Amino acid sequence: MAQMVCGSCRELLSYPRGTRQVKCSCCETINFVLEAHQVGLVKCGRDNCGVLLMYPYGAPSVRCSSCQFVTEIGEHNRRPPWSVQQGQPTPPNVVQ
Repeated sequence: MAQMVCGSCRELLSYPRGTRQVKCSCCETINFVLEAHQVGLVKCGRDNCGVLLMYPYGAPSVRCSSCQFVTEIGEHNRRPPWSVQQGQPTPPNVVQ
């Protein structure tokens, strides 16, 4: 089993590992489950906010769940995926 926080109501959700989507039992929001190598991190761009945000790696922007400000993800604020920051190598790209 694994856990995540609902992106809408902040309810703690449990789900079987390997699941791609989790429906919140509280607010019924569909939450996408991302692996560590699929997640990017950036601080909210609003001057008085600065909340650390997680987003699907490669997304062009992310909306802050606290202040609703939309932060553009550009070269100036792009960070490596969470798995790299934790010292875990990202999986190799599969060429088909």
